[in-house]
Amino acid sequence: MVIECPNCAAGYQVPPRLLRDRSRPLRCGQCGMVFPIPEPPLPAEEPAAFRTPEPPPPSPLVEEPRRAPTPLAEEPRPEPMAPPDPPAEAAQGASSRGLRAAWAASIALLIGGGLTAIIQRDAVMEAWPPAARLFAALGLG
Repeated sequence: MVIECPNCAAGYQVPPRLLRDRSRPLRCGQCGMVFPIPEPPLPAEEPAAFRTPEPPPPSPLVEEPRRAPTPLAEEPRPEPMAPPDPPAEAAQGASSRGLRAAWAASIALLIGGGLTAIIQRDAVMEAWPPAARLFAALGLG
């Protein structure tokens, strides 16, 4: 129920369960005025059921001729889409060769990095002391 303060007209949404005890006054949170719980509004009368007026009966003097229903023209259906053409063999071979080259370069880089770390192990152990345990575990320490 919406309750308005009679002093400042501030509106508050109050659940009906809190308004059951009418002896308890309310206090406006905006202006601080204490006022009694107002009486709930009377329920409004429901409007009479709405009736659709019945159409007037057809005039016996004028009778329209009945026509046969016209058939609907059937729309042509779209053709299904053709599957895409497979990629050309040359393009597929080129991407395959590029992929193999990338894998070979990655593996070569990893092997080269490992060999460099082994060859320069003294410099690696000086820069990063925990690497000494790794080289000792590999029997290179």
